[in-house]
Amino acid sequence: MLTAAFIGIGVSLVSLPFYSAGIWIRPWQEDFGWTRTEISLATTIGILVMIIVAPLAGIIIDRFGLRKVATISLALYSLGFLAISQMNGELWVLYTISAAYTVAGIASTPLAFTRAVNVWFVKNRGLALGICLTSTGVAGVLLSRFLTPYVDEHGWRQGYMILFYSVIIALPLVWWWTPDQPPSGNPIADDDTDDDPAKGHVTAPGSSVSEALRSRAFWSIGAMFILVAIAVSGLIPSFIPLLQDAGMSPEAAGGYGAVIGGSVMIGRLVTGFLIDRIFAPYVTAVVFSLVALGCLSLGLRGIDYALVAGIALGLAIGAEVDLIGYFSARYFGLKNYGVIFGMQYSVFIVGSGISPILAGQIWDRTGNYDIALIGASVLLMAAVMISLTLPKFPPDTVISSH
Repeated sequence: MLTAAFIGIGVSLVSLPFYSAGIWIRPWQEDFGWTRTEISLATTIGILVMIIVAPLAGIIIDRFGLRKVATISLALYSLGFLAISQMNGELWVLYTISAAYTVAGIASTPLAFTRAVNVWFVKNRGLALGICLTSTGVAGVLLSRFLTPYVDEHGWRQGYMILFYSVIIALPLVWWWTPDQPPSGNPIADDDTDDDPAKGHVTAPGSSVSEALRSRAFWSIGAMFILVAIAVSGLIPSFIPLLQDAGMSPEAAGGYGAVIGGSVMIGRLVTGFLIDRIFAPYVTAVVFSLVALGCLSLGLRGIDYALVAGIALGLAIGAEVDLIGYFSARYFGLKNYGVIFGMQYSVFIVGSGISPILAGQIWDRTGNYDIALIGASVLLMAAVMISLTLPKFPPDTVISSH
């Protein structure tokens, strides 16, 4: 199950499009004359669509199960890469495809796979979440290191075909290794139902949706992660163009971009390990303080601090989604995890939609990303302050193993 989650998330909507976004900016500017704000708007449109469909996807997964829904979602979403490779320079085509493959791919994101991970793992839940989400870091390394120079040599259309084939190869693996039954002796399996953790047929403590919405913790988590998303989500696709603007070759810039992916992997594993042992809001505060420092260094001192900034941005991406899943499970339980996580994830992607537009506007107006980097550090410190106000985890949402 963990392998299937690792692969599925690694080729999903939150991985391949996100970590490759910076690769297409300069080629599309040259081929079509689009501005960076216009290009960034495609990401924002996709994210706005995601806000609408994420809670619905959670309900569908809880009802029909992870295996079928996630595999079909991946298959349909892969067609979006094929469609983009045939674009003719009309912006409305890019925007339409971005919206369409977001609808198709939403049910194969962490929204789907973290549900099963939270059911299967108790004692080392944080580490398990970190492991399955580490695949986004693997994608970040491979795309930045190898796809950037490949696109420079063979063109962006062939680059999109690489993304298409990556998803197609992953499809049978996700289908074969996604389980239909919980592990033997699972303490939360419901003996009166089809014991399928992916379908949500479990007897587990947890809050109702209305109870979650009335809690301070729910809104604090949402506020914290929307700030983090606004701070860093626009900087990830801007990182490689930023370095190329400063005179780096595509290969050298891709190498620095790969640092982000490597840092994502380390951030997910270390964060997952620590939140199983240390109160998670404290870990959150430390991580995002370090990220703020890295962004500030690049904004004030220039590309001499590109390595530091790349590591920092990777830590942020490596911590955010698994922390949302962990907080959702620990504060509100698994009874309505799909819907509650879907709502929290929607709040997070609101910020992810705003951030690329802000970064693009800043570059179009100033010719650099310095203000975006400095502003990111301020927003991250505000998120740190919120994390330190989060309450203790309710004991009735923690599922103990036999």
